[in-house]
Amino acid sequence: MSEEQATTEAQAAAPVKGHIKQMGILDLRSAKAPEDLAGITQIEQVGVVLIPEHLTTALANIPMKEVGSIAAIPQGDNVQLQLGQVRLSGEALAAGDSETILILVGQTFITSPVKQVGYKSVRVMGQLFAPRGSEAALSAKVSVEGQNFFLPEGARLFMGEDTLNKQFLELLPQPTPLIVMGQLTFTDDIPVELLQSKVPEIVLMGQICAPQALIPLLQVITVEKMGTISTCEGENGEKAEK
Repeated sequence: MSEEQATTEAQAAAPVKGHIKQMGILDLRSAKAPEDLAGITQIEQVGVVLIPEHLTTALANIPMKEVGSIAAIPQGDNVQLQLGQVRLSGEALAAGDSETILILVGQTFITSPVKQVGYKSVRVMGQLFAPRGSEAALSAKVSVEGQNFFLPEGARLFMGEDTLNKQFLELLPQPTPLIVMGQLTFTDDIPVELLQSKVPEIVLMGQICAPQALIPLLQVITVEKMGTISTCEGENGEKAEK
């Protein structure tokens, strides 16, 4: 059993009474009727609540605070649920069962272009990242409750905290788009011309820290922005005090 599976099962087995708090996933799919939720007094600091579709009204009557999202799961044998950070190829989506509803909760990365979707339907609750050129095939059967991003081919993904310097850019074999989901720092030894030649575009969902000389170019090449671009100082790119 994987660590993710063990975590999910442990969370699914959590008591459904009292004040439930500080959980990544609260799995209430075992509930059959509103009475099964009657013992819950409050839900707080929970990333995702999984609830049978027919019980969403009953769930709405429970006080909730700092809940990331609510995933309403349809009932039936032909529902496939995947949680967390999920990676699927375009080929895997094409080979999906035509009688199955695929539900993806969290961050979903489609790793190759999508030409068709074999599943009956696909529901994404969270963030969907797919290659450009997949828009038409996905729109036919995929619904997204959250954000969807269509990314350039060959992009590099940065999560967490990373630092890029002049040598890194010089070693890139070809111009490479960047996807920033954490905090990415550009050091002050990077010439504007080098950055412009090696990074054609950026998709930003986190933070970029860079010397003032690079800020205008970074703003231009950041084609999708759901984060911040701020100045840095010092040789190693430490963040400036504001």
